[in-house]
Amino acid sequence: MSRHSKDNFNEALTSAVPDGSTFGFQGLRAVDSITMENIVPLDFLIACDYGLDGPEWDRRLRYFAVERGRNKRIVWTHSSLVEAYEGALGSQIRQYLSQGDAPRYVIPYRSTEFLGKLAEEADGRLRILANPVGIKTRFDDKISFRCRAVEAGFAVPPGDVVALGELGPDQIEQFGPVMIISERIGSSGNQTHLIDSPEALANKRDELIEKLGSDALVIVSTFLSGPAVGTAGLVYGGKPWMSHPSVMFTGIPGCSMHRFDYAGSDYAAYRLVSEKSRRKIEEFTLKIGEWIAEAGYRGIYGVDFIVHQDEPYALELNPRVLGTTQLMTELEEIHSSAPTTTYWHLAEFLNPDAALDAHQDLLAELSRPELSGFQLLIRNTSASRMKIGRSLEPGIYAIQNGRPEFIRRGYRLSDVQDQDEVLVTCSPPAKGTIVEPRGAFCKLEGVSSIYEGEEEQISAAAREMIDVFTRGLALSPA
Repeated sequence: MSRHSKDNFNEALTSAVPDGSTFGFQGLRAVDSITMENIVPLDFLIACDYGLDGPEWDRRLRYFAVERGRNKRIVWTHSSLVEAYEGALGSQIRQYLSQGDAPRYVIPYRSTEFLGKLAEEADGRLRILANPVGIKTRFDDKISFRCRAVEAGFAVPPGDVVALGELGPDQIEQFGPVMIISERIGSSGNQTHLIDSPEALANKRDELIEKLGSDALVIVSTFLSGPAVGTAGLVYGGKPWMSHPSVMFTGIPGCSMHRFDYAGSDYAAYRLVSEKSRRKIEEFTLKIGEWIAEAGYRGIYGVDFIVHQDEPYALELNPRVLGTTQLMTELEEIHSSAPTTTYWHLAEFLNPDAALDAHQDLLAELSRPELSGFQLLIRNTSASRMKIGRSLEPGIYAIQNGRPEFIRRGYRLSDVQDQDEVLVTCSPPAKGTIVEPRGAFCKLEGVSSIYEGEEEQISAAAREMIDVFTRGLALSPA
């Protein structure tokens, strides 16, 4: 096998499955399937979203979308998929996946009970290329992660684990004046709450007790300022390998509903973190990889940090394909001819015999290419539903005279030819679509850096970009 022959590497994976086998992807966003589509041929796609790029997916594969035909943009969550599986869409998927005798392989961003049950019923004809639900659920536990980090000698934000019923002024006095309450399970910052007064604490405590019960444990910790870093690691062959970290943006107007709501990421910005902090971040990411590998975890994972006063503090583990994996994979393909992190993720589950044994030295080089690129999720950040008055076609844009100017068609980051160009992707909604609060309008991607520093996070030009594309949708109350 040629050292960097993409076709030969991909063939090693497709040759590892029986003749006639087909592949499909399940994720929150259809665009995330690009991560896999460049490696194995996809025949079907399961996602929450359906937008103006939907016909392009329909042209290439069988596309099951929660939003199809609704004229409504929902908030893309795992629970949205679970709910859809219990209805008509779930019946369609079940029927499709149970047809024929040839094996079908589903590549999910994370395991689901629905797919696991289908696999059990299929008697080996349906195979899920992901960690079992039980393993994923075990490592979603933020309290367990915090304890493990402390045992490993790594810094975590000053704090404690307490029952909701015990929350009170003592915690503010000990960890305030500004502190954070983190629920045991959560993602995208939606179960992380900023507390800046006794009144805010009392209100949030009552709200969470109603949701979780007074005996539920939460993490109470001091709020630490600084850049947030999300790393990507890989467990392959029972060993952890380092992939590409990025700086994460949260609480950005036009992208975020609250202070910790995920807004986007920037890969070049990670190189502005001090070498000392980067070394600690990468060391701990690999240590956590050893821990989860011992328990049987496989494939891509991530660890989140906050870098406060040049000291990294571990926050949580993300045991799944990441929200940045699509962007990272496309940037890896731009910056290197070697197999991507996602390639090795699939190889871990497909186990192509000895075909890759002679090339495992490439794993040590995964993080060496210096990636440069960003993504921003533009959302409806109002408290009410909004109606799209003007559609933004997916493709390549530039900002001209304060307006988004369509330049040409394009669906992938490789279609961006200049640092001033922006890719509008991720199912931009059609005119007339009703968008729920926190529903995404689209995703903006580019090959430059938009990082400004820990206070502002993103540059003035990036903030203008968010405003320009939001205004371009001609929104009105629904």
